[in-house]
Amino acid sequence: MAITATLLKLNGWTVPNIKEYSVGRHKLWTDAGRNMAGNLRATFIGVFPKISVVLSYLTENDMQTLIGHLDSPSITVEWYDSKTKTVKTGTFYAADFNEKLYRKDKGLYRDVAFKLISYNKYA
Repeated sequence: MAITATLLKLNGWTVPNIKEYSVGRHKLWTDAGRNMAGNLRATFIGVFPKISVVLSYLTENDMQTLIGHLDSPSITVEWYDSKTKTVKTGTFYAADFNEKLYRKDKGLYRDVAFKLISYNKYA
């Protein structure tokens, strides 16, 4: 069955031209270690989503808007969650990213990749 929901919004802006979209589920532990018998002793903090995105063929205006969102210290992200088959909302920040100018004469950017990392654990 096809996914009909919007995959990704940043502060209400629908992200265009998504070429690749993946959600990592990263487990965070504290006080982790093994005893002499080799058994793990740790406290589980939670699962934190990290969204990886690649965009293709962005216009100069789309690129300007994207940079405005990604340069912010926090971003309200609406993202499609395959686990619940729903759109979730959370506060994320963007990791470092690069702009990739494809066609200077047309003002097109291609294969712009970025990661969004959640401030909060998965609920």
